[in-house]
Amino acid sequence: MSRIRIFNKKSPKKVVKNGIELWICQCGLSKDFPFCNGTHNKIQDEPDDRVFVYDADLNRKEVEIKDKNGGCCGGGCC
Repeated sequence: MSRIRIFNKKSPKKVVKNGIELWICQCGLSKDFPFCNGTHNKIQDEPDDRVFVYDADLNRKEVEIKDKNGGCCGGGCC
């Protein structure tokens, strides 16, 4: 079964374990996932009311979200 995971944060989360500082990716685009590699800096200009998908080269495409009747569910793109 396929799954779509939605990441809506634009910055990593700092975690300290045994005195070691780790940064956990919350944007979902890090090549080092689950660890942050700074890729979130490329998405800072994303409007918060839109949905985007990214390809392997981090090219962004906006997508429409529709309900089961074909109506717009928001996101500013319908």
